[in-house]
Amino acid sequence: MLHTTARVVTDRPHRYLKQLVSHMGHKVPAELDGERGSIRFSLGSCLLVASTGHFDMIVKAGTADAIAAVEDTITRHLLRFATKDELTVDWLPLVRPAAAEDDAALLALDRVAWTAGSGLPSTRAEDRTAYFNGRRKPETHLVAALGGQIVGAVSTHQTTPFPEGAHVFGLWNLVVAEQARRMSIASALLSAAERLAGSQGAKKVGLRVLATNTGAIRLYEQHGYAVEGRYLEEFLIDGTYVDDISMGKRLTPPAPGTS
Repeated sequence: MLHTTARVVTDRPHRYLKQLVSHMGHKVPAELDGERGSIRFSLGSCLLVASTGHFDMIVKAGTADAIAAVEDTITRHLLRFATKDELTVDWLPLVRPAAAEDDAALLALDRVAWTAGSGLPSTRAEDRTAYFNGRRKPETHLVAALGGQIVGAVSTHQTTPFPEGAHVFGLWNLVVAEQARRMSIASALLSAAERLAGSQGAKKVGLRVLATNTGAIRLYEQHGYAVEGRYLEEFLIDGTYVDDISMGKRLTPPAPGTS
C-alpha cells in the first residue's frame, strides 16, 4: 500500500471534517466518530483527523494512480466547501527516507514512544545524546511525518553480512508517537520498509518481538507475518520471564518445488 498525507490549517477543522464526510457519505461509505472521519472509495480510502488549528488527511491506495485519484476527489470537494476560507492542500508522502537532520526529532520520539512490554527497560537507562550511531544509520531508516512533524520511524537492512543471507532483511525500531496512533502510521511504515527492502534485493523480511507486545504481534500478522520461532524465557523483565518471538514474511512467492 502507498500512503500520502496533507495537513490543512484552519480555525474550523471539525466543521470541514464533518462537512466532507457527510457529503461524501451520500456517494460512498463514510463514517464520522468524534475527532476522526473515514471515507472509503473503490480505489482507496482517506482518513481524516481533526486537531486544534488544523486537520490531517491520510490517503491509502494500492497504486500511484489510485492515490492521485483519491487525492483529487478529496481536494476538489474540500475546496468547494471553503467559500469563506482560503484553504491550502499540499499532498506529500506520509513516509520518507530519514536524514541526519532528523536525529533530534527521532531521539525525542524514541524517548517518549517506548512503553512497557514493547522493549527492554535497560535500554531506557542509556544516556544518549544522539539517535544515530554506528549501529543506527540514517540510510537504513524511514520516517513518517504529519505536517512536518516526525511521528514514526522504522529501520530495515540486511540481517547478516554473509552473501548467503543477502536476500533476508530485518525490521527494527518500529515506533509511532502516541498522538499519531490509530492513523495507519505503523502500517504505512511497514509497507514502505518492505518496498525499500525489496528494492535492495530482499526476498524475505524478519523481525523479533516480545510476547508481551500483543498489539505489535497483531499488526504484523495482519501484514502477513507468521511466527517462525519462539525463544522461551529469553528475557527477565521486572521479575517475569518473557518469550521472544521471531516472525517472518516472504516478499516473493517460493520457487517451484520449495515450501
